[in-house]
Amino acid sequence: MVEAVAWNGGHPPDIVWCLAGISTPMLWTDEASLGAARRNMDVNYFGSAEMSRAVLREWLAPEQSRAARSRHLILTASVLSLFALAGYGPYTPSKWALRGLADTLAMELRLYPDNPVHVHVVCPATIANAGFECENRTKHPISFELEKHDTPEGSDTVARKAIAGLRKGQYLVTSSLGHLMRWGAIGGSPRNNCVVDTVMARFMPVVYFVVLRRLNSQVASWAKRRPRIKPVDT
Repeated sequence: MVEAVAWNGGHPPDIVWCLAGISTPMLWTDEASLGAARRNMDVNYFGSAEMSRAVLREWLAPEQSRAARSRHLILTASVLSLFALAGYGPYTPSKWALRGLADTLAMELRLYPDNPVHVHVVCPATIANAGFECENRTKHPISFELEKHDTPEGSDTVARKAIAGLRKGQYLVTSSLGHLMRWGAIGGSPRNNCVVDTVMARFMPVVYFVVLRRLNSQVASWAKRRPRIKPVDT
């Protein structure tokens, strides 16, 4: 952050987008799962948490009061921070934690009306990039089974959709089926549209009743077709 401020003529950037992340999916009982979970938490959660703290300390400094325009802090979570799937135990908690931090900051930053900061959380689905290829190396077959109808999108496409949502001022930014997941998990998160989000959040338990039955049935059927799963050394 010190380098960024110096490069920007002594002024902190108005927009900070935390993008760094990894995914190391595997079964929770696998030998390497706890180590992978710690690594995912370090990169996905603490990496963004430390960056957000550093930039907020810059933005909220007394000399930054009544800045020319509002600042924007953007955190990158995942649709798995809205809906969990089997096989992502080391990864999913780090993204839920990040979303929890964002919800907290969205309220907490109202303490600083003279230093307006808008918080956003981008929740993309599967992105077809090098990280996705690495992810597939440790992914358990049941995760492939549950995701078989998912179509990964290119990085440029995901970025365009995210930027479009940010320009609309959305808090939870996602696309396609991600909106259904957002409505189903919205809880106490800030709303993108109070009326639409409230109505759809009331409707989603019916959808999830069907979806969860199907997904749980897929997992149970997969287990019946294959030998008993044992923890593996990865």
